[in-house]
Amino acid sequence: MRIDPKKPSEITRKTVQATRSEQVGQVDAAARSSQALHADQVSLSPQARQIQRAHQALSGVPEVRREKVAQAKRKIAQGTLEIDAEAIARKIIEGGI
Repeated sequence: MRIDPKKPSEITRKTVQATRSEQVGQVDAAARSSQALHADQVSLSPQARQIQRAHQALSGVPEVRREKVAQAKRKIAQGTLEIDAEAIARKIIEGGI
């Protein structure tokens, strides 16, 4: 067998890979223990807590108010639904719709 000094042997290559793997494993373990010591924490401001409570309260409210829809359907069927075009236009301009 001829040994070429410019080409590492298979044994040398595997030894280097194993050593690097061990070193990476040790670094990963050290990083994990460091992270455990310095865990991230979150602190909400009073305003953020208030917004969170509002979101929770609104999550229980249905998006469609069925009684309003039923009332509008009745008025349409009876031909008595009045539409205030100016009020709708105002809301669109104000960005409310």
